Amino acid sequence: MKILLWMDTGFDRRSPSEHLLTAIIEALCESGNTVHVIQKDTGGNLLRIPKPLQAMSVTTDCVSVRPATKSNFVGRYLTDVKYVFKCLGYLRNHRDCQAVFNQSSNVAGVMAFLVRHVIPRARLVYNIQDIFPENAVYSGSLRRNGLPHKLLAAEQRYAYRHADRLITISEDMRQQLVESGAPAERIEVVYNWSYQDELYDWSQMSRDVVSAMFSKDYFNVVYAGNIGVMQNVDLLVEAAMLMKNDNSVWFHIIGEGVYKKKLEAKAKAYGITNLSFWPMQSPELAPVIYSTADVNVIPLKKGIYRTALPSKTATCLACQKPIIFAIGRDSKFGQKVEKETGCPVVESDKAGDLVEAIGRLKSGTVHCVTGSLFTKEFLKSRNSRKYAEIITDLR
Repeated sequence: MKILLWMDTGFDRRSPSEHLLTAIIEALCESGNTVHVIQKDTGGNLLRIPKPLQAMSVTTDCVSVRPATKSNFVGRYLTDVKYVFKCLGYLRNHRDCQAVFNQSSNVAGVMAFLVRHVIPRARLVYNIQDIFPENAVYSGSLRRNGLPHKLLAAEQRYAYRHADRLITISEDMRQQLVESGAPAERIEVVYNWSYQDELYDWSQMSRDVVSAMFSKDYFNVVYAGNIGVMQNVDLLVEAAMLMKNDNSVWFHIIGEGVYKKKLEAKAKAYGITNLSFWPMQSPELAPVIYSTADVNVIPLKKGIYRTALPSKTATCLACQKPIIFAIGRDSKFGQKVEKETGCPVVESDKAGDLVEAIGRLKSGTVHCVTGSLFTKEFLKSRNSRKYAEIITDLR
């Protein structure tokens, strides 16, 4: 079967979806399919087709795109619309594709419209890694039921209703999709995975590369990742302030993002001395960082659990260290992970709850066992095969 993967990003730059897309393409090719990729070319310095995929004869069309700044909401949307229409000629060149896999996109409705008119007989599968425009509502960028929200939501509903299958990444997101007009019977939940099937054995891991960051004299509380509005990293700053007189705990915020400077200024204004900010580290160091932490914190802005699940979740679980999910106790995923691992789940906007959870983990009154959940739900080989089966199922 010939599969067309239409990306909203490009392989020329690192992205949270890079390892996911690579594994999906590998699973498709290993099942005897051929894959062609339409992707953005933003001038990055990475290979347009990663080396493992070159050996599988994966081909590509690259469309030149000048990205808008992340803070420019309207500019990013218009840039994406322009990119989609620039892809029209490439779509026409691949009318013989039997299935189209659309990567998660803020302009998914436009993509679905073109696929349905150019390749009407192709099976269309839409992957939803975050739910737009609801994520913009929860982050405060859009007003619910305002005209922009209504128009953008209508465009997404077109994609939901014209796709043969929808794949999303948590039960909370599935519920939000149904409430947003997606047909429940077409939605599959497949969790995102890490970089390997094996658990990371932190007791055997060399930590020399992060020895300058983490001191053994402290209980190290770590957030590593993007620092934006949706991640709600403010919560760690607030918790550090509440614990600034505790000489045994140290907070670490590792990463970059549009909100980082504001957080640094906030920490300085509070006079916090038990918190360090570090630059973004190489993706290859993620398992070392998560494994060296005494506890990893995964925070989200209030309500965001309904529209997204952080991509680092699987890797954190695989590292077998305690995790605090500051995502909200109403989250179905939070309830599942608390029941199956013992990891604390706290509200997104209550720093005191985070402090209390840190104290329980530090004192040993709470124990987290994350490996079994990772093995049951987050394996790269199993979940990438699920994607391949859903994309190619022509029954």
